[in-house]
Amino acid sequence: MGPKLLESRLCLLLLLGLVLMLASCQQPTASQWFATQHITNKANLQCNIEMQAININRPRCKGLNTFLHTSFINAVGVCGNPSGLCSDGISRNCHNSTSQVPITICNLTTQGRHYTQCRYQTTGLTKYYTVACNPRLAWDCPINPVVPVHLDGTF
Repeated sequence: MGPKLLESRLCLLLLLGLVLMLASCQQPTASQWFATQHITNKANLQCNIEMQAININRPRCKGLNTFLHTSFINAVGVCGNPSGLCSDGISRNCHNSTSQVPITICNLTTQGRHYTQCRYQTTGLTKYYTVACNPRLAWDCPINPVVPVHLDGTF
């Protein structure tokens, strides 16, 4: 009886470890990926470095990316502004910022064989921005009922 009980406990422990490992490998939510791709607090952002985190899981380096120099909570606040039509001409969950923020545009100039070899032109501007917002998912921060999931444009 002792060895069978030990085996069953070991199997249960291994199963629990597998479940925890799979849970920790979960893909980021749309709002978490939005923050990774578009939110920064770095004043002197270098596109060649910052784009590596975005390109690491892509087959080819992203051609164009815009970073907003603002906080995620400020972008969440934009979701509280009146909604309107998105650039796709269909969705109506887009919201315009009411103040301009510094932005950095990263424009791919050299497609590398490996994501670390891609090269970008870095351009700094100050603009308003538009975000698409959706209700948060269960594993998003529970404080915010609606979160940004897509940078729809700048103006």
